[in-house]
Amino acid sequence: MWERNLGPSAELGLGYRPQSRCVILGHPRIESVCRQGLEARMSVRGVVGYGSAAVFWAAFFILYTLAVQSLGVVLASGLFGVFAGLFLLGLAKIVGREINQPPKWNAVLMWAGLGWVIFGAAALAMRTVGAAETAILISSLPLFATVSAQMRGDSRVTGIGAISLFLGITGLVLVALFPVGDASLALMLGAVAGLTAAITAGWCGRPLANRLHETQSVQTVALTAILGGLGLLIVVPFVELPVVGFPMVTTIVILALCCAFLALFVLSSASDDVPRRIAATLPGIGTVMAVLGGVVFLHEALSVVQLIGMALILASTAMLRGLVPRWFPASRQA
Repeated sequence: MWERNLGPSAELGLGYRPQSRCVILGHPRIESVCRQGLEARMSVRGVVGYGSAAVFWAAFFILYTLAVQSLGVVLASGLFGVFAGLFLLGLAKIVGREINQPPKWNAVLMWAGLGWVIFGAAALAMRTVGAAETAILISSLPLFATVSAQMRGDSRVTGIGAISLFLGITGLVLVALFPVGDASLALMLGAVAGLTAAITAGWCGRPLANRLHETQSVQTVALTAILGGLGLLIVVPFVELPVVGFPMVTTIVILALCCAFLALFVLSSASDDVPRRIAATLPGIGTVMAVLGGVVFLHEALSVVQLIGMALILASTAMLRGLVPRWFPASRQA
């Protein structure tokens, strides 16, 4: 018997497509196979969303690095936050998303402060070590999210999780300590900045993800970006700035528009069109594309040891997301 499962998010906007649900009572094996088939399917909207997110993930690191090097960390991050928040509110209004309910101001202020740390540290890392290495360091976010969940008591790290953490930490050491040429103090500080962004995002990522489908999620995220950006712009006159170029301001505006569109996609039920197992591959694909873009377009260089470290990090995060090889003993996947 086939049922339509509308769910509570049918009115969230962007034209929710009900998902089919296979219910075969009394035959668990057939039901499991049927559900696996349904999860493997992805609509056109899901394909577009997945492809857009992968391209943006790579383009963000490349273009944002150029903007930071031209505008400076503070100005680039401030402009990005303000424009992204405004565009998110505008796009939500265009697609008919309800944004009249008051936001949760305590959440707005808390996430704005964390946003300063995340984007400021990421921008500093991009300016110091480049887009490719920053993308690799930030891709380790799931490692710190797992450690954070363990510390809060939300989950327990055993088996495959412990192996994944070991591989990921080993990869981080290789990426941070074995750059091309000598490991100078500036490069070490850049790596620390990238890790700071990953650790902060990993610590707050799961609580934020749990609130993504709340009614006030769009308002909360948009106001967080706007307030965080305004807070950075206020201190712009007190910091030394590189030469401000109009093309780089335009780049920031375009990045903010793309980010707002993808944020609206994630905050709506449209993201349900991407099966969970396929979505788990997105950060890895995006990171590889960002590294290739940094090497090709920005003429950055990575050592062989750093590439090995990247492979270890991506393998560990994929395992944490459930992408475990079928040959791996089931007893160790707990």
